Amino acid sequence: MTTMAWLVVLFLLIVVGESAHVRLAGRRGISPIASAAAVAFMLSLPHRPGVSGVVLVLGGVLAVAVASLVGTAIAEAAGIRTSSVDVLGRLTNAVVAGLLAQLVAVTGLERTMEPDGRDWIYAFALWLSALTAAAARAAVVAWWVSRSERRGYVSTVREEVATFGMLSLASATTAVMIVLSREAVGLWGPILFTLPLVLSIAAARRYAHTRQTYRETIAALSRLTDLAGYTTSHHARRVADLAVELGRRRGLSQREMDTLEYAALLHDLGQVALDQPIPGGATVLAAPRDQERIVQDGVGIMRHSGVLEPAAALLTRQAAPYRLMREEDERIPLEARIIKLTNAFDDFTGGSRDPGAVSVALERIQLGLGYEYDPELVDDLIDVVAPRARQRHP
Repeated sequence: MTTMAWLVVLFLLIVVGESAHVRLAGRRGISPIASAAAVAFMLSLPHRPGVSGVVLVLGGVLAVAVASLVGTAIAEAAGIRTSSVDVLGRLTNAVVAGLLAQLVAVTGLERTMEPDGRDWIYAFALWLSALTAAAARAAVVAWWVSRSERRGYVSTVREEVATFGMLSLASATTAVMIVLSREAVGLWGPILFTLPLVLSIAAARRYAHTRQTYRETIAALSRLTDLAGYTTSHHARRVADLAVELGRRRGLSQREMDTLEYAALLHDLGQVALDQPIPGGATVLAAPRDQERIVQDGVGIMRHSGVLEPAAALLTRQAAPYRLMREEDERIPLEARIIKLTNAFDDFTGGSRDPGAVSVALERIQLGLGYEYDPELVDDLIDVVAPRARQRHP
């Protein structure tokens, strides 16, 4: 079996893997088959004494990039969008794997593949190369995401590893197994060893479908107060968008921001149990006891659903004033403090983003600075909404 035939099979496997890309919530997705095939492609590049290893790696990366673009085009035609961040990660993975593979070849490890009991050294070197490439991918992707979303780098890396770490480990191990099976299994190796990754794709598709259904359920519940006339139109959506923006500034992880968004969308759900609507749906103008009752009614409805417990637990502290943290050392989650502030802002503005309305709302919020609202979050809120108002009305 020639090296060219082997590389062509891996090239086609990258195309197939990219076309089977699974898009998760938000803009990220997974393509474990493409990742494993790309790393196997780079690890399989021949080392030629007269040719620079850098040139070989650049040629291999170009081939991987072409295969990725072809697979991405097929996925786009099928209605599946591929994130540029994911493509960047896979190319980084391939570049580092290729460079390390050339380094392994230069050391002469590949030539020790004799029946002398030292085969495991070469296999272990390849595995370490694949794992290092996966770590580099996580570092580069986290850097890109942290810059584009203005989030802390360390928390972004931690989230990247928690979300994609095990899948990256599986892809790296599969890539090494494909390379080592070349002489024993031949062209059947890439197919046989990527079959377990097909199961991960099926599981990811089911997860993405369940998550989409979950989000649609929350969106439908969040519109109940609008349709019943308890709140102004799109109040929950505005509060949620602003809350997510503040959460991003505070360095929350994507999972924490998802829970924050869900809780913000449902923060007024308890108003449907009121006998008489609050004027304008402005709970910030209601008495503290009424605010607590609205919160508890909403939490009860959410917990009755059986699937909204994380958001319900968050909302139990939504009406708590910030002073309790200073005076009584109570723990009020950051997300609850964010929802309290963004809800008050939207209530005071009535949903308007006119500079005058924004200015008045911020003044009223500052009257409760340190008592009702977290001062640091108020500073973030001013940074977010004041420039926006000035841009709309220069």
